[in-house]
Amino acid sequence: MKIDRWRVVFLVLWAGLAMSCLSQPAQADRELFAQVKAQAEKGDAESQLRLGSLYATGAGVAKDLSKAARWHRKAAEQGLARAQYRLGLDYASGSGLKPNSFEAVNWFRKAAEQGLPEAQYELGACSARGSGVGENYSEAARWFLKAAQQGYPPAQFQLAQCYFEGAGVVKDIEEAVKWTRLAADKGYAPAQNRLGACFEKGEGMAQDYLQAYKWFLLSAAQDDEMAPDIRVSIAKIETSMSPEQIAQAQRTARDFKPINASAPPSDPISSGSATGFVSVNLNELDSEIFVDGAFVGNPPAKLKLAQGSHLVEVRKTGFKDYRKALTVNAGSDLTLRVVLEKN
Repeated sequence: MKIDRWRVVFLVLWAGLAMSCLSQPAQADRELFAQVKAQAEKGDAESQLRLGSLYATGAGVAKDLSKAARWHRKAAEQGLARAQYRLGLDYASGSGLKPNSFEAVNWFRKAAEQGLPEAQYELGACSARGSGVGENYSEAARWFLKAAQQGYPPAQFQLAQCYFEGAGVVKDIEEAVKWTRLAADKGYAPAQNRLGACFEKGEGMAQDYLQAYKWFLLSAAQDDEMAPDIRVSIAKIETSMSPEQIAQAQRTARDFKPINASAPPSDPISSGSATGFVSVNLNELDSEIFVDGAFVGNPPAKLKLAQGSHLVEVRKTGFKDYRKALTVNAGSDLTLRVVLEKN
């Protein structure tokens, strides 16, 4: 009887401890929400954008896409480029408001003209599709180039596609391979797959099955949608490789370290004299890191953030978004070890 009583006491204590641990992150989220909301209501554009992100993700408050879009608009109307970009996404996807491709292009353009690479990329994509604007491949290539020059991997890959196909630019395979490699080196899976195909066929470079195998492996490890097709390509070139070459290619793939994407010039994370560092580590290399709604690079990354509260998000297609509200102090050095869960 005593054993049973103590077992019950232990279970109660354990459950209480577990609930306390679970409530701590939620309490931190609520405190962050209250702080950000207070600043947003005073008219601070950065806080308005951040508040929109909190409503969009449900961090510290019930998820409400309509309120998210409303706060994105408040910040966008003050000229904040990242908020204009987010409002453009809201219109493009119908997140919290009625879908409107023309309004999406309008806000993408405002942000793109301020130099935001994500917006430049989206504007290029709209021009290529003829969504909200007349179809114009030359205009698409021009915006892809602007974003690609700032180190944005999706834009580098799309610019490469323009050169491969001669869409909006003069066809130039060597230029296409150059931009493909830049995106592949940053860990962008579609570019790694395309670069593998170039090495396999000797397109724009000397044929090299070892390099092709390496890039196919890297891409297949990240791109769930294309993985079956990529594995067919791997099996095909294996027939032309020796066991030693295959082993060497596998080693080079394991040793690959992506080059961190450059943070956009308009990104505020390094502004301010009081700063700290946040390292973001995870094994899903094709994911993207956002701080307060702004794309800042691909993992692994060490971010220099201004002192204060921030919302760090990691996104990858096919996986649930990871989000973490945290406070950065002057001189702090935090590490986030992220594990993404599949949808």
